[in-house]
Amino acid sequence: MAVARAVGVLMALVPCTAGEARRILAEVAKAAGIGSRETAEAVLASRNGGPVPAAVEDVLRRSLARARGLPGAPPGSWSPPHADDLRRHVNHLRAARRRALAAPDDAGIRGELEEAVYALCVVMGQRSAHSAVLAAEEIIAVNRLEPRMLPHGG
Repeated sequence: MAVARAVGVLMALVPCTAGEARRILAEVAKAAGIGSRETAEAVLASRNGGPVPAAVEDVLRRSLARARGLPGAPPGSWSPPHADDLRRHVNHLRAARRRALAAPDDAGIRGELEEAVYALCVVMGQRSAHSAVLAAEEIIAVNRLEPRMLPHGG
């Protein structure tokens, strides 16, 4: 049960898929020299502000930073979607993230979060949700700042 809850927390924090969250848990467990259950309990304790062994916390922090900083897709002929569509995807992801943090052991909510992460990554052509969210927010912000075309002869 602790592992499933920790997977939900990691999916919301990174954000990432359930598979990636399990990979992060395994990576932290191996690097810290502890079992997956102890790693999951450390993730849950860190989320709740509880005590976490320094060695585990350090490894966890590095693993999360690495997961958030995956390189984006190589440049190609990709063209960004409309800012309104991006705004809808980002808002859906954020809402799913909030629900996953509130109920990390709910498999349905984790599935919804995973689908939202996947959709945004595909739309943005990125390999990680963190990169996809940053790229989408940049496009949304630029769209907000673009001057509107004024009609001629006014």
